[in-house]
Amino acid sequence: MKANVVMKTLSLAVLGLAGVAFAGASMAQGGCPATIGQNQTPAGVWSSALQTQAALSVVSPGLGGTNCMMRTALNQGSGASAKAGAVDLTPNAEQRYRFRFIVNTSIALTQANRSALIFNVVGPNAAPGGSQNALQVFLRGDGTGRSLRMLIGDTVTAGQYRQVDIALPNQAGANRIEGDLTFAAGAGTNGQFRYWVTNAATATTDGAPTGTQATLSNGAWGGADQAVLGLAGASGQWRTNFTATDFVDFDEFDSRRQTFIGQ
Repeated sequence: MKANVVMKTLSLAVLGLAGVAFAGASMAQGGCPATIGQNQTPAGVWSSALQTQAALSVVSPGLGGTNCMMRTALNQGSGASAKAGAVDLTPNAEQRYRFRFIVNTSIALTQANRSALIFNVVGPNAAPGGSQNALQVFLRGDGTGRSLRMLIGDTVTAGQYRQVDIALPNQAGANRIEGDLTFAAGAGTNGQFRYWVTNAATATTDGAPTGTQATLSNGAWGGADQAVLGLAGASGQWRTNFTATDFVDFDEFDSRRQTFIGQ
């Protein structure tokens, strides 16, 4: 693929986006896939689905004008391995990886210690003494409202991750999360992560990110090799208090090598 083209568009139903729709051209006519993953009907482009002690479905309508979205929830009292989501194996040790998705939740997240991983970028290598997770994004309660916690791989930081906490701009609805992750060359410190966290209705521009983490030493992960979107790694407070009808919804996932995605 050329450097500036869409890597993959995995929205459940794409309106006005370039690339391959989640479930093929029939999505544009209002159809929704029956399942998520390689065996979905009609055939789609997600590599696989994740569902363990959880609810995972495709529902209509979607977020932001699309036909469909992915709906996830974990069973109440589930174990630490509970998960619901989808995997994209399209990336291939990408040295620059751009992504964008919309997340929406109405569950009570004002209490602290309720968190779940909603997105992670996995590298082909594990950092020495660590994991293959080059970037992790958590949805959490911070004691007052809904927020994101981003753990950004950086081997010179204690614990190998920089932590960024961001209150969600739209506390009662859909938010757009976009990231631009560049990996350092070898053991260098020229890695960078720019991120946009906005109300889903807010237009964004490439030159005005919500924040930037520069001088990252993240070359040990070897680039972006896969992306996982959904719910996983939930805290005990989340798994104890939320049920299989406490939904977190996702839509409009898109990934690129170079070009800004935006609204």
